[in-house]
Amino acid sequence: MSFTVGVARCADYVRENVSRAVAEAVERAGGMPENALGEALVKANLLSPAEPERAVTTHPEVVRAVAAEIRRRFGARVHIADNPGFIFTDTADLFKKTKIEEAAALDGVSCGLLADRGFREVGSGAFKALASARISARYLDAAYCVNAPKLKTHLETEISGCLKNIFGTADTETRKKCHNSRSRKRLADAIADIYSVKPPQFHVMDAIESMEGDGPSYGIPRKTGFVLAGANALAVDWVAATIMEYGNPMDIPLLAAAACRGMGPASRGEISLVGAEWEELPARGFKKSSGYVRALPVFLRGIGYKLVSVAPRLDPDKCVKCGICARVCPVGAILPERDANGGFPSVERHKCVRCLCCHEMCPTGAMTAHKNLLARLIEKSRM
Repeated sequence: MSFTVGVARCADYVRENVSRAVAEAVERAGGMPENALGEALVKANLLSPAEPERAVTTHPEVVRAVAAEIRRRFGARVHIADNPGFIFTDTADLFKKTKIEEAAALDGVSCGLLADRGFREVGSGAFKALASARISARYLDAAYCVNAPKLKTHLETEISGCLKNIFGTADTETRKKCHNSRSRKRLADAIADIYSVKPPQFHVMDAIESMEGDGPSYGIPRKTGFVLAGANALAVDWVAATIMEYGNPMDIPLLAAAACRGMGPASRGEISLVGAEWEELPARGFKKSSGYVRALPVFLRGIGYKLVSVAPRLDPDKCVKCGICARVCPVGAILPERDANGGFPSVERHKCVRCLCCHEMCPTGAMTAHKNLLARLIEKSRM
């Protein structure tokens, strides 16, 4: 079976250029499946109220172009939505800073939170990590969905793309359960569980400016210059991983977990790339996330997660004592500000599962991702 991925070059976020690139990528992917079912949902990546130039969220011009493409093709109403980190429930602030409210300023287009209709419990005998999951009712009820992720690195999953973006349809408690594990394979299986509940009909990825380094919140914007499109999430993520200079995208646990379930291609030969050659894709010198275990010899990888440590560490100079880190911790390893710690929060190391949710959600970047000596040595050797 062949999975088609459409690729279009785009050097910047000038509206005309983005609109052209999105239309080209969609057409090269074979076009969006027909929608005769009414309103379409665009699932953007709106992790936090971050300005577009930080590359934390799907750029508003890409979201706007996707909405316009749906309107042009089907005439359907479009609703742009996401379920950001639970601390970011100020809708006005979220949509203003990300400029999604501007993207929604088209006839027949609106925006809002995926949580606005609550969540429903779902389960499946095919789940591998979860017993059940609470998923956005708006997402479950949507007759047609286009997934519009941002290409980013991720400290836990290495890549944040099509598969990972659908993780955002789950409620806070479900996401905490997924992160409450020392096994990256379990997290990958949990994300695949959630994705399997209701795969979107189509995917359009913003890889014009991606995020490298230790994403998904505090990495470094990096121009990569592409829009990707396709009907299969894993195929699009495979191409995205190639842009990130992965020689074998199956080295990424999340992509391997999806391939093992038959969710898409398990090899490059199963992907039909239209609009570019494979050799043109890699962004040379792309800084991956701190997935140090893959740099260890194979016989050491079983214990690698214990040897190589990337753990949260507080920078008191940046901390505003908001308590968000304690609220998002899935295992209660962070104690709120205490007099014994100078009024700052503290991490109970014996409880910490190193999921780095606190790092991801910290609004000031005060909860850093600290690498132990072995991690720093491996990082240095890979430069």
